Amino acid sequence: MLLAAALPARADEVKLANGDRYTGEMISLANGVLTFKADVGNLTIRWSDVTSLAVDVAVFVTVGDQPPILTSFDAADADGKVTLMPGGPVPLAEITALSLRNSSWDFGGGGGIGLVQTSGNTDVNNLRLSAELIAKTTSNRYTGTAIVTHARDRGVETARNWSASAKYDRFITSRLFATANAVFTNDRFRDIDLRTAYGAGAGLQLLNGARVKLTGSGGVGEVRENFLSIPDDRYTAAYHSGSLTLAIVPGRAELFHSHDAYYQITQGDKRFFRTQNGIRFGLAAGFVATIQQDLDYDKRPSPGRQQTDRTFSLSLGYRF
Repeated sequence: MLLAAALPARADEVKLANGDRYTGEMISLANGVLTFKADVGNLTIRWSDVTSLAVDVAVFVTVGDQPPILTSFDAADADGKVTLMPGGPVPLAEITALSLRNSSWDFGGGGGIGLVQTSGNTDVNNLRLSAELIAKTTSNRYTGTAIVTHARDRGVETARNWSASAKYDRFITSRLFATANAVFTNDRFRDIDLRTAYGAGAGLQLLNGARVKLTGSGGVGEVRENFLSIPDDRYTAAYHSGSLTLAIVPGRAELFHSHDAYYQITQGDKRFFRTQNGIRFGLAAGFVATIQQDLDYDKRPSPGRQQTDRTFSLSLGYRF
């Protein structure tokens, strides 16, 4: 009994930028949030607010976009570095995940609802729903998005459209990956019953740090357009896509951009592209406020329709 009482209890320690210090048990680090069990209860702490963390037991540590390794480490030094044993010294800010078990899947994404003001082929104020899901393993990444807009003005339907996309990335190295994707669009006010664009190619995860994430890809595919009032069309296309996330204040404010573009490579000059640009503000407990502008351009729209549609939205959502 005396020997058992003499055994030290687990006492991980976390220090924050404001000078606070807690002892207890590290539960996990995911999506920029550290979960820590202290005497006062479970704490959720922005990783950017942590200046030092010491863990008593070996845990799975993910540095950048590298596979997780089982290691242990003591408190950070004056330069903000911890020494992984094994693994060597790394800046605390480059650690992107901590877990007691090595989970094979990592999920992220979110959803939102907000006010929308549009101009172009649609001119209306409305509500819009959006959702995104990202599932990752060491070698595979699956991404799905969806946006739906539907409005009536004085009993008359003024907007009805939706878009969805799916993407699969197979990592060959930590940065190079093979990719396949599909984009679906429906918009009666642009005379589009269903536009399907899909392709395959290769991509690069150019940057994947705590502050900057940059991805680009390209390849060949096909576009099929089913219209409401004119004959349907299809053509072979080259495509490229990309995304950028820049953390202005980690965990509190970030800029984001994404785009998809398809260019006809058979006879003709049809092409279209769509972009999403905005800024996202972290509120509390995973909730975010987002200011966003979407642009959809079609080189050869249906007769009487404009080439460019713009959507400006202010939304409240949740990210995980």
